[in-house]
Amino acid sequence: MTQNSPGGFIRTEQDAINATEALRLRSRGLTYQRVADIMGISKTAAYHRVQSALAAIPAEAVEEYRKLECERIDLLLEKVMNKALAEDDKGFLFAVDRFITLEERRSKLMGYDAPVKQQVETITYDGSTIEGEVAKLRQILSEHSGESVPVDGQISSS
Repeated sequence: MTQNSPGGFIRTEQDAINATEALRLRSRGLTYQRVADIMGISKTAAYHRVQSALAAIPAEAVEEYRKLECERIDLLLEKVMNKALAEDDKGFLFAVDRFITLEERRSKLMGYDAPVKQQVETITYDGSTIEGEVAKLRQILSEHSGESVPVDGQISSS
C-alpha cells in the first residue's frame, strides 16, 4: 500500500490484484498458510489480503451469490429427496446424510447459525434511591388529586 497522508493509506492496483488472488486461492479451500506459501508472504499477510478482498465486495454481489448458491442447493436437495424417499433404494441413509450436509451449508451461507448477541442490563437501587422515587411519585399524585397519598396505610401530611 502506498502512503497517501500521515497515517493514511490508499490501495494500489497491485494491492487489489494481490488481494483478489489471495481470495481466489482461499475460496478454493486452501488454508491461510497455504495461500501464504504460494504467494510468498506471511500467514498474517495472507489473512489480511483475503479480508481486504472480501471487504471490497459490494453487498449486492454477496446477496446475489447467496441467492445463486441457495438455488444450487435447492436443485441438489430435490435429487437427494427423491433418492431418500425411494422405497427400494439401499442408499437411503447416504441420501439423508447428504440432505443434512446441504442444509448445514445453507444455514452457514445464510447466517442462520450465527451467534446472537445478547445484552443484559442490571440496575441496582439502594434504599434511599427507591424511597426518594416513591416520595416524588407521592408528591406528583397528591398535587394532581389534591389529597394526601397514603403510604403503608398511613395518611401523610404534606
